[in-house]
Amino acid sequence: MEWPLTSGDYIIGDTNSSVAVVTLASDYTAWELKNYAICGTCFSENFGIEKIIVNVLANPNIHCLIVCGEDSGHLAGQSLIALAENGVSTMAGSRKIAGSNASLPYLNEIPMTAISRFLREIKVVDLVGNKDPVAIQKVIDSCTGPKRIEAQIVSMPEVDEDSWRKYEQLIKQNVMSKIKRG
Repeated sequence: MEWPLTSGDYIIGDTNSSVAVVTLASDYTAWELKNYAICGTCFSENFGIEKIIVNVLANPNIHCLIVCGEDSGHLAGQSLIALAENGVSTMAGSRKIAGSNASLPYLNEIPMTAISRFLREIKVVDLVGNKDPVAIQKVIDSCTGPKRIEAQIVSMPEVDEDSWRKYEQLIKQNVMSKIKRG
């Protein structure tokens, strides 16, 4: 199996490391971090988070995800933390990140079993807003624990600039319900 499974803006470190790092909208290349399996950005509260889940689950050595750096306008970091704390709610066939303040926090491209396993097996460390490489490195170095039992291979469709359009109806419903309440 070739790892990582999905494309993205990331670099591979030591694949035996137990740590994955997502720097959200911050440029990880300038931080010179080390001792991680994978380190990269995440800008979207849906497809980006799904790609993180797919890649983290596919490496059985990873059991810790550090979420750091400046959050994106899509609130990917806030959504990742909300996912770790609250999970997802299912309504009308969609899986929405409970507690997310983002516009499109839906995780519909990967199986629920993958989301459940991610929530059960991966420790998510909230450093959203922290851009101090020394402090982040200390947290990377402190993430220890047992390896997970096995990798979970999950596939998801390729994402392009129009992939979000499948959520247009949900956006309209959300806007209309806010207008009616307001």
